Order: sequence, then C-alpha cells, then structure tokens
Amino acid sequence: MDTPEKIVKKTRPFFLNYFSKLANDLNTLTAAPVVCSLTDVELMSGLDDLETLIEKDRSVAFVREDGLGSGDVHLVFDVATSIALTGLMMMMGEAVIQAQVKTRDYNEEFQEGFNEVSNQVVGAMNDLVEKKMPEGGHLFLEKTTHCEFGSMPSTLQDGITYLVATADIQVASFPVEVCRWVLSRGFAEALLKIEIDGSPAESASRVAPPSPPPSPPQEAVPDDVLAQVAQVVESESLAEDEGGSSMALPEDLAQVDTGSVQFSNTDGLPAPDEPGSVKVVMTEQPFSIKEEEKILRGINAMREEGHKFIGVDRNGKLIRVVSQSDLRQVMGPFFGTKAMGPRDKALYTLPIGKLNQNQQLVRVGLGGTINQVADLLTEFNLRAVPVVSNQGVLRGFVTVHAVLSYFRKKKRA
Repeated sequence: MDTPEKIVKKTRPFFLNYFSKLANDLNTLTAAPVVCSLTDVELMSGLDDLETLIEKDRSVAFVREDGLGSGDVHLVFDVATSIALTGLMMMMGEAVIQAQVKTRDYNEEFQEGFNEVSNQVVGAMNDLVEKKMPEGGHLFLEKTTHCEFGSMPSTLQDGITYLVATADIQVASFPVEVCRWVLSRGFAEALLKIEIDGSPAESASRVAPPSPPPSPPQEAVPDDVLAQVAQVVESESLAEDEGGSSMALPEDLAQVDTGSVQFSNTDGLPAPDEPGSVKVVMTEQPFSIKEEEKILRGINAMREEGHKFIGVDRNGKLIRVVSQSDLRQVMGPFFGTKAMGPRDKALYTLPIGKLNQNQQLVRVGLGGTINQVADLLTEFNLRAVPVVSNQGVLRGFVTVHAVLSYFRKKKRA
C-alpha cells in the first residue's frame, strides 16, 4: 500500500535517533562495532504484505506497549544478525561465530541469546518511548520466536495496518543484513502523533466498535465453595512465600541500619534514597491476569511458568496481588493427584478476583527509592512489594532478598 510522505517525514527522525542510540548500546553489549542504518519506511496491511517480512529465517520478538495499551511492535531480525550479536555477547570465538553465520545454524542457545539481545533493543527504544509518550507509554518484551521461511508469527494479524521501519545492520565484519521494526497502527499513531488511514475494517471499528459478545451464564457456585475461597489469607498474600530457612525474611531487612552506614559511590549502584532507584531491585518480572480470569489460570501460571507473585488487574490497572501461598491454600494437598470433581471444578473456575478481596494493596511507584520499598517491606511484614507505573500498571516486584542483596553490595565498612 502507498505510504504518505507526511508519515515518512514524521517517522524518519524518530528512527534515525533511535538507531544511533541502539548502535551505541549494542556496541557496549558486544564489545564490537555495530552500525544501524535506516533504509525505508512503509505501511503494510494484509498477509500478502506481511509475508514479505519472512522471506528468510527470522528471529522475531513480540513487544507489547502495556502502559497505555496502544498496540505492539514486532522486531524481525535476520538470523545471521541474531547469531552474530548473540555470539559476540557470549564471547564465542570469531571463527565459531563465522561458521554459525555461514550455515545459519540457529539452535536453542542462540534463541536464548536473542532474548537477551531483544531486551537491549527494547530498552533502547523504551528510553525514547517514555519521552514521546509521557502519559505512561512503556514497552514490555513478551516473547521471542524463530520463524522459518514461509511461517508467520501468530501475533501478526491480518487486516491490521502496520508501520514498518527497515534497517541495514552490520555487526563487526559480518555481512550486512536487513532487520525490521513493525509497529501496529495504534502504537505508531500514539508514538509519532500521526494519523494513519487503516483498512475499511479498521475504520469501521474506530467509528462503531463492535458490541462485546454476551457473557455466558454463570453456573451456581455452592456456598461452601465460596466460603473456602473466602478463607484464603486476605491481608498477607505477600507476607508468605515458599522459601525455607534460607529465604530472606522481613525481619532480616529490619536489621539493616542504613542511617549509620557509609555507601560507596564507585560501585555503579544508585544511592538508596535516589528517586527511581527502586528499578535496580525490581528483580521479579511483572505478570498479571484479569480479575475475571479463572483461578485455574493462576494455578497454571504458578506451577508451569514459575511465577511467585501474580498481579490481578482491572482495566489494565493492578488492584491486588495473589501469591503462591494463596493459590496453594485453594489447591489443597491433593491437587493433581486425582481427577477433578464437580466441587473442585466449581472452585478452580471461579474468577481469580474473588481472592484477597479485602487485601490492602501496598505498592511503590517507578519513581520510588530503595529506602521507601525497604520501609514498606518491614512495616507491613511483606516478602515482596509490587512496582506500578503512574497509571497503576504492574511493572515488576521487589523482594526482600533483592533489597538485602543491594545493601550487602552497597555497604562499606
């Protein structure tokens, strides 16, 4: 489809600035020269257009704009570029990397490495996104995949208009390869402050959004099942965890006397009272589910995906937190050892929002300090505190262990 010149003029300055920053960041990551050169800006819509993105094997990262919910970005890298960046980052021998690039042998190790590279690529973009979208724009790397020729990432949608920025990337002496940034129409409009004409279906949805499908009738839940859910600890869902005697405890943190301690300024860590320093100790990744989703979804996230703390959100904003301890109380000691009966099914299919309804949500903002979060952990006897954006969107969790680790590194005799 044709790309209006006004869209190109708005897009080019952003990506020229971004690619300059990205090249510097990748130079640091790989300890090798990296050159990123913008070559094209175009609009794409429909599978016929989008299929041209995967004319060879590609590494694809799906990135969601989760602050305002404006849309998403796909990073589409040639696997040769992914291999070169990953190999240099992992300090592999140049001869080994050259052989892998030549054969395009993209194994699991390189896929894991591409995830780390993607974090760097997204981080560089986030610095600009948060400036261009001060009302709360933020990018979150959701997943990375490997797409072979002829396959398409399931997250690219037919009928959606995308703004595609194409760049030539050269890593050290490796061949120049084409990589693309594929911005959904909604995110591109919010980021660049432009209006993009969409497909007829998109235009119709903007004027008259479709009515949501009617909710299926809810099955009656026995009163004793509701009572069992109500028995889950409501005020201390972050005060309990699955750790043993080696787990850091809130009382351990209370013994840290930060007022009489000298701190080093040469360790690369921010001072504990520096605004925004809480991000340094935000070591648990954000994970949240909608309040209307089933309790079983939370159980599966804990057992299969390893999440210790799960945010419960309403309209994208955090309203409470459910911990492993909460879910294990609902599961009981025999979960998974026998077939699920009618009573179990009624319990596990209740909305997760039914848990901890009286919970006092203790949280800290992205601009908070390490001292503030340490005070909250000790005052409320918590194992973790959620970190939220100005719009109330979950950004991660700070654990007692992370704060203790920070102070141990920072303390100077």
